Amino acid sequence: MSGHPPPASQQGSRRSGGGGEDVRSTRGSGRGGGGRVTFYLHAVTDEQAAVLTDDSNQCSLQEIKMKTGADVQLDSNPSPVPGMKIVVIQGVPGQIEAAVGFISEKTGVQETISVQAQAFWLQWVEAAFPDLDSRAYFLPPVYVNRVPMTRQSVSDQNVLVLHPSSTQGVELNQATRIPSTAAQDSISQPSPVQDSDIREDKAMERLLVCLQTMSEQNKEVLVGISHLRYGQYLGEPCYAAAAAHLPSTKTFPSGLSRDRQGNFDLLLIHRHYGLVVCQVKAFGSNWSKCDMFQQDICSNLKIKLKEAIQSLNKAEAMLSHLVSDIASGLRITKTIAFPNLTARQVQQAVSDDTHTTEELCRCLGTSDSADIPETVNCLQ
Repeated sequence: MSGHPPPASQQGSRRSGGGGEDVRSTRGSGRGGGGRVTFYLHAVTDEQAAVLTDDSNQCSLQEIKMKTGADVQLDSNPSPVPGMKIVVIQGVPGQIEAAVGFISEKTGVQETISVQAQAFWLQWVEAAFPDLDSRAYFLPPVYVNRVPMTRQSVSDQNVLVLHPSSTQGVELNQATRIPSTAAQDSISQPSPVQDSDIREDKAMERLLVCLQTMSEQNKEVLVGISHLRYGQYLGEPCYAAAAAHLPSTKTFPSGLSRDRQGNFDLLLIHRHYGLVVCQVKAFGSNWSKCDMFQQDICSNLKIKLKEAIQSLNKAEAMLSHLVSDIASGLRITKTIAFPNLTARQVQQAVSDDTHTTEELCRCLGTSDSADIPETVNCLQ
């Protein structure tokens, strides 16, 4: 987030301050039961850390390691939150839970592992975004467009070579063989970038620029997160011990795996409007190239609207689940952005389709079709 260390983790693998190897793919069989060996970053205050590192203490980190079988060390890297230190705990889930329990017992903390984690994450947010109550933040702070490129070898160095258009073909995105002193292995290529990806990026960038300008002019207080995949929420391995006690995509009530997969094009957390989910559509940017008739334009636009409605309803259900431990029934507003269309064009496309109009009204939370132009974000 915004270039700052994640709240309860610094990286997806074992940090240098914790010592040892990357343990994400290993399995343990000692005390604490079986399971995948992972690591957990547990936050303690400076005073609690002093207690745990005091050699005269009957329950030092070494003693906790002996009793639980977990590897427990104080991270030498500075904590992202002033006055706090990070204890790196490595082991299977049962060992990690036991180690956190011993640390809590000896430091006089009574809260559960998830409550302690959430308290630290909140402190991290306050430290990383000090003006959270008076300005807008966008994550990432700079939107990065996808660009067609291939990885090639130049002077025995792997480099990324930019290409003006993805229409130069699949051929450019195929893995190429290069002379190598190693084993003449093929170079792994970046994911192919299509023209549609570039159009979507331009639409998203236009929307974000407008939002940033508006937030500065109107002194809006919000946090905007773009392209957040459902699985990224509490998805890092070092969140696992605490995340196991919290709502996540894995515990989403739907039995269908496809309902647990998706992303929020744009998620706004607003001081007054609560959670706002926005589906962004780039439709309309290439009409002149396609030479489309008006009837075809309306038909395709209705398809895009139906796709957006389905995605927004799915996003609302997932978001309601993820925040259910914070506030049940939290207000969620849904909207659609067409940065390349006018509100009149959107309304014209659905004016003769009662079913689509009713679905759109239900999704956007309005009972009057005349309000659609006000609930859909368009070019003007």
